[in-house]
Amino acid sequence: ILYRAKVKYSMCSQPAQEKLRSFVMKTEPFVDGVQKDKMNDMPLFETEVRMYTKVLPRIVAKLREFGDQTVLAPKLISYSLEAPRYIVFADLGTEGYSPVNNRPCSLEEIKLALKKLAKIHAISFQMAQANQQEFATFDKIFINTIDIANFPVLRDGIKLMKQVISEQPDLQKYLPHFERAEQFLLPKVLNLLNAPKNGKHSRIQVLNHGDFHVKNLMVQYVDNKLNELMLLDYQVSMFGSPAIDLHYAFTMMYSPIMRLEKMDELLYYYTKNFQDTLRSVQYKGHIPTITDLRAEMCDYRHWGLYLVSTLLCFNYAFMEGIGMNEMVESEDTRRKLFANTKILDELRVLLPCFLYLGYFEE
Repeated sequence: ILYRAKVKYSMCSQPAQEKLRSFVMKTEPFVDGVQKDKMNDMPLFETEVRMYTKVLPRIVAKLREFGDQTVLAPKLISYSLEAPRYIVFADLGTEGYSPVNNRPCSLEEIKLALKKLAKIHAISFQMAQANQQEFATFDKIFINTIDIANFPVLRDGIKLMKQVISEQPDLQKYLPHFERAEQFLLPKVLNLLNAPKNGKHSRIQVLNHGDFHVKNLMVQYVDNKLNELMLLDYQVSMFGSPAIDLHYAFTMMYSPIMRLEKMDELLYYYTKNFQDTLRSVQYKGHIPTITDLRAEMCDYRHWGLYLVSTLLCFNYAFMEGIGMNEMVESEDTRRKLFANTKILDELRVLLPCFLYLGYFEE
């Protein structure tokens, strides 16, 4: 739950001069119920506080050491991990930042978000080479922590996808593929997400943002030009393959036209910034190539299929101004969005690509 607080104060040295500061507080639900119970299943506050107080400062310090002034997160003001848990941030709204509402991100915004993500990935990749155990406990996101059987929005994506394509004559040929995938997809996804803590490591290990979607961005424009972008909500950061964030961005951040026409360009852009960051901090080991990153994306293709089946409708909901709570709680809303002509037209292009790339193969 988010609150904005404005604090008026004056200093003893200037009692007549009133000052005003604005803060944003994130706190756990106060009222007992399903939302509070589900929040308690996840170490959201513990993860985010650790990111803000331990990990991000080290990443920023490494960047600053080599002259990189990139800002990776808003300023942390205060926090408590005792009930009721809370975190207080500086209010970005007072600095001219605004959320991306009721529209897709522009290509320029996406590239700036990917550039910052690449820097986080690159420095954490370097840090993990020295001490992989440092990030080993960043191992929880919603899907591998909560009981999915009791969380329909994360459980029933394939079921809704099957219902939608069964009603479209030209898409019915993909129904057998989804029926087969339904048998193995969730176990495959859980194996991928749990790989590091099970002693299985991908070729590239980074600290992922974990919830890399359009609602976790704020943008700052000056004279109608993009000046800065801020990444928010490091509450489910996760150690593992960078494909975790990259597939997530594909589904939850890219616009439909970017998914269809800019995938290769954006993956290359991310990779180049990942490589450039490692070179800039004088990393001496093997620097992953675009081929290495493509291999990661292929290895995590089942994660990509799961995300499209489960969360693609959220991307469209954000563009149309439909609230997160309604999407999470209403299967009817999700079904109607999946039946949207725009999503169906996109699926007509995406599903053949997924078939050719082996997304439906166990």
